[in-house]
Amino acid sequence: MASQLAIEITLEQAAACIYSSGVTAGTAIPTYGVGNVNLIPEILEFDASYDSMFLAGLRDGGVPLKFSSWHTFIFSSGSASNINLLVQERSRSVKALFAVQRRQQPLFNTDSHTTFFDTSNNGQSALQNYQFRIGGRYFPAAPVQCSANVGSALSNGGAEAYVELSKALNIVGDYRLSSTCNTTKWALQNAGGVLQEYDYSQKLLNFGADGVSIMAFQETGGNSFCADIGSQCFAMAVDLETSNGVEISGLNAEEQSDIALIANWTKPQITGASNTPSSLEVYSYYDAMIVLRENNVLELIQ
Repeated sequence: MASQLAIEITLEQAAACIYSSGVTAGTAIPTYGVGNVNLIPEILEFDASYDSMFLAGLRDGGVPLKFSSWHTFIFSSGSASNINLLVQERSRSVKALFAVQRRQQPLFNTDSHTTFFDTSNNGQSALQNYQFRIGGRYFPAAPVQCSANVGSALSNGGAEAYVELSKALNIVGDYRLSSTCNTTKWALQNAGGVLQEYDYSQKLLNFGADGVSIMAFQETGGNSFCADIGSQCFAMAVDLETSNGVEISGLNAEEQSDIALIANWTKPQITGASNTPSSLEVYSYYDAMIVLRENNVLELIQ
């Protein structure tokens, strides 16, 4: 190896990875640590013919190493019900885009990684639809409908949005995979003005006449029995692959003038306060390549 191998491990802050419903003012703050770390590498040894071909590749244009990575863009909804967010993505091959609404400030007594369908707790509200505009085209071609009817404050269960997410994850029709995502978490509306971010601390009692769930807290500071409702999960996704994804086959964002996320809710979303959700995060999944040349020269293409 040309230099020493270094592995950097960054630990998440405790409030963002620990959920404890019993943490209140004056109680002990939970924490965690990592110890006894072992590196168990898989070392492959090749014969002399492979080494000679590899050296020839270094001399003749370089050896390409393809991989995929992520760009993250963080926005605020600005307490608005309609948003048009410009995503500054300029990669040559964007495979997919994902957008989620989540809590910006982590708290011990909430699931900090909840991705919300809707954060308005001022009466009945729902995400109406969403769509990505890339240059002069829209993806998907028609807005993804997430309400029962156009302009309705009732969720339709997010079936269209889930199919778009499945296409972006390339899991459509793949029954080898299982998930804990179900109708009690995906695109579920807030019950009684309470955001659904208390992982398995709430029990589903029934559904009201308007389709909104009616829940009650089962887990408290003095009761550790878990209930049956997980935290909300929802993502606005779009698949931008132009082939089966084996090669570099995503959309060329370098040639596009701009990328925008357009989303419409029934009511304004919560933003700004330290103890309420306040961020919209867009993740861009893109292809990249490292070209290894002679004399340990690396060229990054993305």
